[in-house]
Amino acid sequence: MNIRDIEYSRHFLVLSDGVHFPHSALQLAAQLARGYEKGLALVSLNDQPDPAFDARAEQFGAACGAPFGQWRVQGGIDDVIDLTERTETPILLIETTPKGGFSKPMRFFKGLRELRIPFILVKAGAEIHPLDKVVVPVGYLVEEREKAPYTSNMGRFLHSEIILLEANDYGSKTPRNIQEMTALYDKFNLRYQVVKARKDSFKVEREACQKAGELQAGLAVFSTSRDYGLDDLLFGPKELDAYLRCPVPAMFINPRKDLYVLCW
Repeated sequence: MNIRDIEYSRHFLVLSDGVHFPHSALQLAAQLARGYEKGLALVSLNDQPDPAFDARAEQFGAACGAPFGQWRVQGGIDDVIDLTERTETPILLIETTPKGGFSKPMRFFKGLRELRIPFILVKAGAEIHPLDKVVVPVGYLVEEREKAPYTSNMGRFLHSEIILLEANDYGSKTPRNIQEMTALYDKFNLRYQVVKARKDSFKVEREACQKAGELQAGLAVFSTSRDYGLDDLLFGPKELDAYLRCPVPAMFINPRKDLYVLCW
């Protein structure tokens, strides 16, 4: 671990190409950092100085209300997972751009499949709302429960109201997921509501995107695919569809195979 790793340990990391200034992602990261009483760091995958970019970063850091640092490194998406592990990053934020290397979200979905922490994709220029509402679609897969620890922390430290959108499925799997998640929320007396969706597990995420926009939620939370099938490769996986449709920043959580051995 080098000196920068130590300096920015347990900071929320905002990833950048070092050219486009990720103002929206930084605004969201600042909210998280203030709520969790941590710092944030702007990490540019470009070690070439850019005076205008660096000046904006310095200006933002002075006004964001949380410990702030800027870090330029030479590397690619493959290096980001190792970086987050070395710095014990709680959440990684990425602002996607209309053009350039950060314009293709599949680059992140594929490159970050082994990431063990959530990552948030924010569209360039997106309006950032307060994190007082978080929309969470819940389907029948058991890994949906992984959303509970992260969202419960948002309820505890950010005082977010958690809106669970329960997929309209047959059977007991989805209700059981809801029961397990709300049991955790009840332990901390968190604010939440369970809303029955019109759609089933295969389309509940689309409905969640719409509801997040209607409520002007601060965040919507999704799971990524376990594996990519032929349809995913041809037409794009469900997480890409959620990213494209979601009018608010979208958090993605990768399923952990080690927790679901019997389901694979």
